[in-house]
Amino acid sequence: MNVLTKTASTLLIVGVTLTGCGVGEAVEETVAQVSAATTLAEGVPTTESPVFRYTIKGGQQPLSGVVDGPHKALTTEAQEKIPDSDITLSMKFLVVGDEAWTKIAFKNAGADSGLPKLPKKWMKLDQTKLVKDSSEDFTYQGESDPGYVSDLLRAAADLKETGKGVYAGTTDLTGSTEAEIVDADTLTALGEQAKAVPLELTLDAEGRITKALVKIPAAGKAKAATYEVVYDQYGTAAPLTAPTDGVAAPADVYEMLKG
Repeated sequence: MNVLTKTASTLLIVGVTLTGCGVGEAVEETVAQVSAATTLAEGVPTTESPVFRYTIKGGQQPLSGVVDGPHKALTTEAQEKIPDSDITLSMKFLVVGDEAWTKIAFKNAGADSGLPKLPKKWMKLDQTKLVKDSSEDFTYQGESDPGYVSDLLRAAADLKETGKGVYAGTTDLTGSTEAEIVDADTLTALGEQAKAVPLELTLDAEGRITKALVKIPAAGKAKAATYEVVYDQYGTAAPLTAPTDGVAAPADVYEMLKG
């Protein structure tokens, strides 16, 4: 029995005792919140969850990919427009255990752009050539929740079920900074508002998180925004395996990964 279930059990007993004293409704509401938090926490993917796809929008860096915990593997895809040009940088990473590959492309880059021409196949990364502090980023470290839904839940309050498999409450953005939902300036501009922004979550029929939505109000120079995490295709996304036709990453790749 974990802390939440112990708390729920205690409150249920107290609720039965105090219902006739006029505080029963408050106790029942607290029990419901604890129950909702427990249910949602149990729905967050773990390393034992079947392979699934993820999409993250609205944060500082939109991402997508696949997590395959049972095979200790994941992919990450990101795109970024290069300022003052029509060029878009596309980066894909594949990690299987202690090995990693990447695909990097510059979309709409002309022959005179000065950008490196890289192989289109998966490029195998040599861990010994990576910057020491970043080498762990290219090995599987037990990642199972790329959208940091667990952090949002740990910082959540007033969670209630509003429909079948649908929950709502608030979350404290100062307690989930690793998710990079907003930058430091926006977090400062939000002030006390950052400690209770609207949070919505959805579970599928199996009790698994399928969506988390954080509604961020406008603050300072930042407009109102929405941070959205979608986890889907549980057990139906293609399992991840090491590429059989990869090539060695050229020196230009390591220079780019230095940041």
